Amino acid sequence: MHIDWDALAAVCATSLTVVILLVGAFSFGLAALTRPRKEQPSGAEPAGTADALAKATAVLCFAVCAALACYGIVLIVSQSR
Repeated sequence: MHIDWDALAAVCATSLTVVILLVGAFSFGLAALTRPRKEQPSGAEPAGTADALAKATAVLCFAVCAALACYGIVLIVSQSR
């Protein structure tokens, strides 16, 4: 039995990179979604703008997570055919 160590190392490195990216994106999304709301002093930008930006950031991070998960499923299914 022959093991292609270079291919195994490439798969491990790619998997580790994607997992770190996935966990980081999910964590950043949760942090953006649950960040504390602060009272805005008069003359500052409206609080609604900051809340909308935080929600948009969270949605973007969760979309990245969903895209990575779907891409992984596509890779697995395409190899099984």
